[in-house]
Amino acid sequence: MKVLLIYPNREQYIFGITPHVYIEADAGNYPPIGLLYIAAYLKKHSDIEVSVLDAYTRNLSRSQIKDEVRRLSPDIVGVYFSTYYLYDSVDLISDIKEVNPAIVTVAGGPHSTLFPREAVKVKGVDYVMTGESEESFLKFARLIETGKFNEIDALANVLSLSSPSDKAVCDGKSENLDELPFPARELLDTASYRSILAKRNPITTVITSRGCPFKCHFCSNIESGKKVRYRSASNVVDELQLLVKDYGIRDFLLFDELFTSNKERTHHICDEILKRGLKIRWHCRSRADVLDRELVAKMKKAGCRLIQFGIETGNQRLQKAINKNLNLESVRETVAMVYDAGIYTYGDFMFGLPGETAEETAQTLEYAKSLKLDYVAFGMFHPVPGSYFYGQGLAENKFEDFWMKYIRDRNYIIEDHSWTGRDREKFHLMMAAAYRKFYFRPGFIFKKIIRLDSLSQLAWQAKSAVRVFSNLILKRFK
Repeated sequence: MKVLLIYPNREQYIFGITPHVYIEADAGNYPPIGLLYIAAYLKKHSDIEVSVLDAYTRNLSRSQIKDEVRRLSPDIVGVYFSTYYLYDSVDLISDIKEVNPAIVTVAGGPHSTLFPREAVKVKGVDYVMTGESEESFLKFARLIETGKFNEIDALANVLSLSSPSDKAVCDGKSENLDELPFPARELLDTASYRSILAKRNPITTVITSRGCPFKCHFCSNIESGKKVRYRSASNVVDELQLLVKDYGIRDFLLFDELFTSNKERTHHICDEILKRGLKIRWHCRSRADVLDRELVAKMKKAGCRLIQFGIETGNQRLQKAINKNLNLESVRETVAMVYDAGIYTYGDFMFGLPGETAEETAQTLEYAKSLKLDYVAFGMFHPVPGSYFYGQGLAENKFEDFWMKYIRDRNYIIEDHSWTGRDREKFHLMMAAAYRKFYFRPGFIFKKIIRLDSLSQLAWQAKSAVRVFSNLILKRFK
């Protein structure tokens, strides 16, 4: 039995050419950690021959991917589906069936979890698997291998066209994360993964928990408002130590929704890193209201190099409206505390939130400029499927069900995915202007040079800035 797991190339972004596309292209690339978890589980618990193909990082064309499928000759192919790049995955499924119609195809990833009944209707998709799939993929593969197709519907997170119409598809969940093997990074070229924000490359991502306890109205329900499952401190640091020893990687992106959501565990992880004498650097995400001076000092000592904060808006009224509920003065103090501790600070912001006025949009930019931030990301709000705002917008007829229309018709063009009804092109131009106003301040540039800790990364960031800003200034959107 051979299994191939594919992360598709990303060429067909749902919203066309936007500032996001230019920025993402130069940000670096990360290993498909979800697929590597599934591969590791299959390797540990079976004799299945498993391969992983990262077509995005390798920038493979459709014909090159087909050549890889022919060479590997898999019995089962699992494909990652993202709604934002849906038709890259749809075309990939078609190409797989063209190579060999007998290959069993499985659609997974966030799109399949949010829209399982639409995903299973994609031509060429045999099965859809929702949620976390380490354990269920193994059970599924064994049923395929032994020809017990009639038992597949007993798997709670697997759907096919022959499934009962009233089948309740449940997300697969692994309760004890310490029992999962570490991702099978040996199946990919670890030297290929880089980040524009890291001090040294290569980098890799590490997930130390799953789930998010908060219920921000702009987030999908895949992770938000869910019980957080944590790996133990020793298990996390075992993985970091292995990556240093076996791969020579010392720069890590901790990809938890909120790494610091459990302060006691964060302390324990830092203590374990220090106890073992690991000389590493790592980045993480955190809310801006859960940190204190003692924890920040310990994180710095244990190698924390950057903390990313989802601040979203610089208006207190909107903080409540999006159910983020951050106190903006407390945010200012926390960001300054982290900055002054010698840790890079990164802030995420959105423009065009529900009910946001033009004055409040400008207020968010001015607030971002007033914080001690080393990096910012400005995005245009659009209601994502599975979010509170998307359901509310449909109920109040703020917009049509554009996600479903796009999913069912690849030729459907999303003309307006904003809430406010303000022109999307104007929002893109405003985002471009916001980046220029934030990064091109003389005082900011001077401080950036003073806080520099990597000449090679400065060179990459400078080259990237020239490419990105030239496109933003020339307004190459469509």
